[in-house]
Amino acid sequence: MQALDIYSSLRNTRILLCGGDGTVGWILSILAKRFSSLDNPPVGICPMGTGNDLSRVLGWDWSYNKKRLLTTLLHISNAKPIALDCWQVDFEPLTRIDPIEESGIIRRCLSRILEHPKFVREIDRPSYQNYQKPLNNLFTNYISLGLDAAVVLDFHDKRMRDSSKFTSPMKNKLIYLNCARHYFREFALWRAWNLGSYMRIICDGQDMTNSLRHCHTVVLLNIPSYGSGTHPWSRTYQHSTSISNNIQHQTEKFNQINVNTFQNIDPPDYSYNQCKFAREDISNTVESSRASATNNQIGRQSIDDHKIEVVGLDSIQMALIHIGFRGRRIAQCSQVRIEIIRSMPVHMDGDPFYLPQSTAINVTHAGQVLVLRNDHK
Repeated sequence: MQALDIYSSLRNTRILLCGGDGTVGWILSILAKRFSSLDNPPVGICPMGTGNDLSRVLGWDWSYNKKRLLTTLLHISNAKPIALDCWQVDFEPLTRIDPIEESGIIRRCLSRILEHPKFVREIDRPSYQNYQKPLNNLFTNYISLGLDAAVVLDFHDKRMRDSSKFTSPMKNKLIYLNCARHYFREFALWRAWNLGSYMRIICDGQDMTNSLRHCHTVVLLNIPSYGSGTHPWSRTYQHSTSISNNIQHQTEKFNQINVNTFQNIDPPDYSYNQCKFAREDISNTVESSRASATNNQIGRQSIDDHKIEVVGLDSIQMALIHIGFRGRRIAQCSQVRIEIIRSMPVHMDGDPFYLPQSTAINVTHAGQVLVLRNDHK
């Protein structure tokens, strides 16, 4: 913070963050609290984590390459500062719990085989006891709850216990798959349970809990990339490089800011064959269509539109999104409330933790930070 105070007042000061999504999210949250909206030195990324989702979106590549370090440093000076939404997450005890009806005849028939998923049954596991508080209450990438977060939490616990085994992104992903193997029963009996029995989700005041009745993971997306480069909302997104009138002084401080209003961008990581991914349009279920019909504001993603995308995934879609399919679009909204009636794992910008009791999670917009987009990849 002392160095930041010294150099932030200098003209054209820029920050290069070296790390994964957890490190990047942590530093961005500090900048969001330290500076007023869009007043921070803009931030570029040298990806050194496993997923590196924000780095992918901003064009800084998906993994670290020491041969490109000098090139990355040169690109920092030419990169365009753009706005990135920040989201505040507040937790409160849920004292009044309304019963949520269990859905589906199949679930009731199989309830004796799998009464609850492992992350609900085994609340005394050390990995759950040691991580019951988030590192911060801001996120810029995404927050997920359910089966995916449970696997990430197990992975994180193993890494904290023996970091010497986690030496490369490829090895990390193999260990992640091994952690997922321990949830085979939850994946195999995917019709026997769903998140709709354990939580209620309210988007902009509208109860969307029915959209969860076939979902095992729910994700609140601020950026289009999730889980090491998948696109559960869409392969394309909309990005604004305009800066509002209340921060006109930033255009003088950073003359690289582009003042065009809205541009559709597809960074190199997002180029794709239209025919290959046409199957995205038929991968949505009836539930996603109903959810879209109830919210006429659903559209393309943007990282600076003060909107967050809510996506549901069943255990099959958790695999299919890695080959181009998308999840169930639930809502595109400006605030979300999630009422958890049973214990639940949560994953927020590389920081997994466990909520052992009934909790309400309130997600609201919390300003913006400046980040750097690399157009010279």
